[in-house]
Amino acid sequence: MQKSFLPSFILALLLLCVPSHAAEDHDFSFKVSRGDAFYKFFFSTGLSGDLLNKLMSSDKRAQRLNNIYPGDRFRIILNDDHSLKQIVFSPLNDNPLNIYYDGRDFTYEKKDARAESALTYTIVNIQKSLNYDAKKAGVDAEVIKMMVDHFSWEMDFSRDLRKGDRFVLSWNGDKTPEAMIYVGDRKTIALFSHKDSKGIKKYYLSNGFSINDTFAFAPVKYSRISSGFSKRRWHPKLKTYRPHRGTDFAAPTGTPVYAPAKGLVKYVATLSGYGNVIYLKHGSELVTVYAHLSKFAKGLKSGNRVKKGELIGYVGSTGMSTGPHLHYEIRINGVHKDAEKIRLDKRSAVPNSEMPSFQKRAKRILFELNIK
Repeated sequence: MQKSFLPSFILALLLLCVPSHAAEDHDFSFKVSRGDAFYKFFFSTGLSGDLLNKLMSSDKRAQRLNNIYPGDRFRIILNDDHSLKQIVFSPLNDNPLNIYYDGRDFTYEKKDARAESALTYTIVNIQKSLNYDAKKAGVDAEVIKMMVDHFSWEMDFSRDLRKGDRFVLSWNGDKTPEAMIYVGDRKTIALFSHKDSKGIKKYYLSNGFSINDTFAFAPVKYSRISSGFSKRRWHPKLKTYRPHRGTDFAAPTGTPVYAPAKGLVKYVATLSGYGNVIYLKHGSELVTVYAHLSKFAKGLKSGNRVKKGELIGYVGSTGMSTGPHLHYEIRINGVHKDAEKIRLDKRSAVPNSEMPSFQKRAKRILFELNIK
């Protein structure tokens, strides 16, 4: 059997053509949270304090690195020998600033990202409230209401919104935004528009589903409806006719009661008429009420967020009640509605055939706005 081999001098030439160590950059990415400072990011890459001082004294534009807010982003790129190569500062409400270092001098470059992008956008920096700061930024009242209606499904403006949070609205020529994005210290909520076959614009999360929830008809497994919604019903305890603004589901004491949709716990208390009662808020306009409970779910308190189907309490007969049942109310903007007749909006989704293009556009908007 004959062996095949390369002559030694050819093998040596081939080895000389292969680099002993391929040069590669070390790329560090950071997203600013509340309480962060640029120097923390800088030192975390192993760079020295002397180099930081040199950077800060190199140009007045370097001082911009000390004026950062939640949602801003940094990239610090090092050479293979771990020396500084480049800093990219991408503030949420301004154009990116590139700082290059050649080992001796710093050079600065600021690109006009807005000029390169087809998007126009409005930044609402929260200092007082969404309504106040959005009006100050020139946002119409109709759009502000739209923002409240949608984002209320995932946040409580009185509890969750903090100074320094931001809303980003991107526009494509319509009166309503192409995208509405909340950027906070703890989470980001992004909604993107999509027009259906009838040309009606709705907003969806990046996964293609609407932010609202579909309501279950009954929040409890019941045997029967013992008393329906009525403008005039004989009250068995008060011995008089009065409106009954809810639906009574008869069930044994201790039967679990579940949230019919995701929402915010607004009220957990004991009242003389309702007995043990829970108020859940769903979005900006809709409130559901659960009365005469025997007890509440363990740990449930005002300010909690609950998921659809999550346990909130147990059927009882507390308050002004003649027997175990759940008194259930639906209120829209404070007006009581009949749970057996009302048709609440269901959670919707972008059609499967249009999902790829929708998600591609959503990713493009987030990329151009430098939001992850």
